[in-house]
Amino acid sequence: MKPILTKFFAAMLAVHAAGCFTLESGTLARTGDENVLVTNYGWYLFGRFPIATGNARSDALTPFVFFRDDVKLDKIQKRLLDYSKTRPGKELRDITYHTRENVMFNLPGIEFQVPIPYVLTFREIQITGVLQ
Repeated sequence: MKPILTKFFAAMLAVHAAGCFTLESGTLARTGDENVLVTNYGWYLFGRFPIATGNARSDALTPFVFFRDDVKLDKIQKRLLDYSKTRPGKELRDITYHTRENVMFNLPGIEFQVPIPYVLTFREIQITGVLQ
């Protein structure tokens, strides 16, 4: 029984710690403009090999994928453009993006970063635009 529980909790931890893809939008009541935010992040081994990243495919069954690099600007930009095409009569403007990479390992509950650089790295990319 104990090995089964251990495997179950390890699988749940892997799913929880995996990358995630999100597409969020909100409309300003005063102007009717719709702000759209697309985010994707993932974990990499040595900053190069993807372990778990967000699933940027439009037909995705899960918000994450293992061993495939979807944390790329072109992939989330395509999702933003696909979303804007579903809003007829609105034009996509003011597109900006932000990238972040963390190369030091953080342990929960510890105030400092563990000096194991480039073994396990975190990468995130966000793109936002306004539909007017």
